[in-house]
Amino acid sequence: MSYKRVLLVILIISISGLLVYSLIQMEESATQRTAESRPVALPYNWMGSITKERIAEPSGITYHPMRRSLFIADDSGSIYELNLQGALIQAKGVNELDIEGITMDPGTGLLYVAVEDDEAILELEPETLTVKRDFRIGRSFKGKQLLKKGGMGIEAIAFVPDASHPEGGTFWVGNQSFSLKEKDEPSVVCEVVLPLRSETTKKSVGTIINAYKMNFIDISGLAYDAQDDVLVLISDTTNLLVEIKREGTILNKYLLPGNEQEGITLDGLGYMYIAQESGEIIKLGDKRLR
Repeated sequence: MSYKRVLLVILIISISGLLVYSLIQMEESATQRTAESRPVALPYNWMGSITKERIAEPSGITYHPMRRSLFIADDSGSIYELNLQGALIQAKGVNELDIEGITMDPGTGLLYVAVEDDEAILELEPETLTVKRDFRIGRSFKGKQLLKKGGMGIEAIAFVPDASHPEGGTFWVGNQSFSLKEKDEPSVVCEVVLPLRSETTKKSVGTIINAYKMNFIDISGLAYDAQDDVLVLISDTTNLLVEIKREGTILNKYLLPGNEQEGITLDGLGYMYIAQESGEIIKLGDKRLR
């Protein structure tokens, strides 16, 4: 084969490779646009409500794998622990604060609740529901105020464990907004670092290290899906469940059953629990594709 023919073959192979790469990128881009704009029905098995006694206004929920129970926060500032059949184990008020979300650190078993008005995260003992520490979140990221004082405030929280992280992991919070206009308060999820391991003082400050604007309003609940390493957001107003990567990319949008969805948690055993503002705790068999 002549030298020119070899060069021609190499050129053809290179061009073909670039075309294939371009087609793949176009397909991924189209898939991304579809995920961001067109929700589909959530695949699930309906297990029904597990509520034995109604909680006034549930605002957040988390599963505690060590205690094999659910912790629910409500708008009046109370925390409830229920077993997986919905029976009450304990309940306690937390200083009449506006608590809008709850999560836990599987490395320590400690609970963390999001306080809307103060943009604060409180650390609680799960055995007694006693407050141990108080963390305030810095409101700005890259010179722009995301969590506006006097605004709608943080409405959702999830902890993402990371054994290699000096603090054991990071928190993600969702800022509630009912507008997508540039001048208004942003509908945004923020990654926040708190000095969980590096400090022992009762009051400390956390820092926003990443932030991503969402293209939907009213982030009302947030959970971490460890199996797929994705964040799961819910929106009450739009009845959506949204999966996003920790880099901010939206993967899927699903239409949620029920109404007034204020909190979501996954138990790692194939079930999700949704706290509804009406007082119901709904259990669903999770059938999303793995």
